[in-house]
Amino acid sequence: MTTHHVTLVHDNWPKKSADYFASLAADPPSGFEFSYKTWDYYPGVTGSREAPSLFHAIADTVAEVAEKHGVLLNDAGIEKPQEWIDHEHNQQTVAHLLLMAVHRAAYCGLTVDDLTGFLRSTAPAHAGAGRGSDAPVE
Repeated sequence: MTTHHVTLVHDNWPKKSADYFASLAADPPSGFEFSYKTWDYYPGVTGSREAPSLFHAIADTVAEVAEKHGVLLNDAGIEKPQEWIDHEHNQQTVAHLLLMAVHRAAYCGLTVDDLTGFLRSTAPAHAGAGRGSDAPVE
């Protein structure tokens, strides 16, 4: 497995009190540090995690924080995610968009089952949407 550098934050929408993060601040995941000023503004964790891919490292860290502390870190550090389609940032962008979706879905009454059902509904088009499938525009 490869070691991946991961930074995850809560983007303060809506702003949470320090109490929300107290358990995480006291006991961040192994190999991570917690800060109330990640990227100078946001509560979050930064560290390294062994995983098969960056996406899996982010997912594992998010799951650990959610299960152990009840905190949803909703931002994987991609500003303007619609602009990032490159090999270096693809997995981080996907994780970022999924975290945003989970966080916002909770505010409009959607469940995890709703989200996974939505993702499963895209399966017939999944293979045709990936790398190498985009024909050049003439």
